[in-house]
Amino acid sequence: MGGAYTPGLQVSRATTVVKVRELPVLGRVLVKLGDKVEAKTAVLAAELPGDLSILRIADRMSADPESIAKGLLVKPEEIVQEGQEICKVKYFFGFFTSSFRSPVSGTVEYFTESNAHLGIRQAPQPLSVGAYVSGVVTHVEEGRAVSIECQGSVIQGIFGVGGERMGVIRALSVRPDRIVTATDLQSQVSSFESAILIGGSQFDREAIQLAIERGAVAIVTGSIDSISLRNLVGFEIGVSVTGDEEIPLTLIVTEGFGTLPISQSIVALAKELDGKPASVNGATQVRAGAMRPEIIVPGALANQISPLPSTTTSLGIGSRVRIIRVPYFGAQGTVLELPPEPIAIESGAVVRVLEAKLDSGEKVIVPRANIELML
Repeated sequence: MGGAYTPGLQVSRATTVVKVRELPVLGRVLVKLGDKVEAKTAVLAAELPGDLSILRIADRMSADPESIAKGLLVKPEEIVQEGQEICKVKYFFGFFTSSFRSPVSGTVEYFTESNAHLGIRQAPQPLSVGAYVSGVVTHVEEGRAVSIECQGSVIQGIFGVGGERMGVIRALSVRPDRIVTATDLQSQVSSFESAILIGGSQFDREAIQLAIERGAVAIVTGSIDSISLRNLVGFEIGVSVTGDEEIPLTLIVTEGFGTLPISQSIVALAKELDGKPASVNGATQVRAGAMRPEIIVPGALANQISPLPSTTTSLGIGSRVRIIRVPYFGAQGTVLELPPEPIAIESGAVVRVLEAKLDSGEKVIVPRANIELML
């Protein structure tokens, strides 16, 4: 009954978490091996190259490149200021002059005599990378990366939008299958500031807006519909890679799209974690090198011994599964058959598959690698 499949989402009250923090360019490591860091501690720093502004001076001054080259007042590696005169050209035997002033500040990177193009590199932009989770530095790659390790609780979602944020867990007292309303939030949440709101099958539009207005940093709920997602993000979004959206809070759904109840295991753990500081990240990647949206609570329950009910990790007839690839992304169902031999699918690949009956009633055949076991 075995075979390739993606394990279910992680819901752990006590596990080891290792987060690798990396720079996109060579920079500086601000911590050393063995240092204890907080989530907001800066651990890496670098300078991103500034934008390169290409000034087509000959076109702007209606002069030939040779005249521009003779009248150029700056040279490569020289620093210029916005509004500074950088070229002066004389006309009619010197009786008239025309000048050109730099529209930007920066450093002259090059001048091309053939077309009189001047390149000015604007000032570099400072970049700081935080630890993201509170823990201990366990690995350092000079100039590039560090690893932060901690013991803590982890909740993974199936899909999310929005990047890394830090806040405080606020577990909502609503049924797992209930849509959270603004009235629910107003009656239950005493402080929205930096709140990570967890609960319900989904949040309605007014609840999402209230959470944003009151300063919540994240919503974790069972599901979301396409209209609510578009309203939050501002455009139609795919499910392949997310996390860079410029939105006021991070959204993580744990079950899929539509109206699906949040997992009982997540509800139970959220109640234990209520009031604890946490880190969240909505970044999702469902292709190779899958990345799950996550909530991490360092140290919160690491020393407690009462575990959550264990979940099965074997795939069999009757197993509840969730599909994690399009065109059925987020759909849930029950395994009907597990053919032992690989078969050819629509793409031409020969893979092991299963037949499932979706909750909608539709029967589908999907690669086993495209599903995960439900908690």
